[in-house]
Order: sequence, then structure tokens, then C-alpha cells
Amino acid sequence: MSFLPINATLKADDALAALFNVNERVFEDVAPHGTPAPYIVWQTISGQANNHLDAPANFDDVQFQIMVYATHVHRAYEIREAVRQALEDRVWVLNPQINNYETDTKLYARGFDANWILAR
Repeated sequence: MSFLPINATLKADDALAALFNVNERVFEDVAPHGTPAPYIVWQTISGQANNHLDAPANFDDVQFQIMVYATHVHRAYEIREAVRQALEDRVWVLNPQINNYETDTKLYARGFDANWILAR
């Protein structure tokens, strides 16, 4: 499988950078303990190679989930929308409305699932 360029794409987005320090707050799989909110965590949740009968696969379909964590619900929604706009011309958003509240951390989580077709 190819590597998803989510970190680079989000860190290069000016609109997202205007909302918070995105350069230090985007993580694959898990945020380090004690990371101050808001922050973004993403993970690959499935994928498949676009195989062909006459040649090796030249694309991978990679499904991922991205979550924004913030102390205020409005802030979580605002950043999720900016993340979606930063990625939407490269991905296919599958489930645009994942919402959660984590009672242990007292953080609002807002996210979405998407599919990225990556050339090999």
C-alpha cells in the first residue's frame, strides 16, 4: 500500500493553519499523551489494491478516518469543516458526520471517513 499524504496536505493548507497550529497537531494513529487541544488524528481503516488481470495494480484505494478533538464543540465543527475542504478535492468523503464526546478527556470529537485513490 502507498502512504497517504494527509499530514503534508493538511500542513500546507493556509485556511486550516489560520485556525490553529496545524504543523504541530496532526498525528497518524494516536496523539501523544498530553497534546493540547485542538488536534487532528487520522488512521487508515481499510484498503485494497486496484488489481488487473494483465498487469500489477497501479492504484490503491485507501479508506481512512480523520477526527478533530477540541475542548469546545463549535471549534471541533469549524476545524472539521476546514479539514474536509483541504482534502475534498483529493478524496471521496464517505461518511461526513462522525460525532463523539469523550468523557475521560472532556473533548469533543468530530470527523469523517473518506477514500483516497493513490497512484503507485
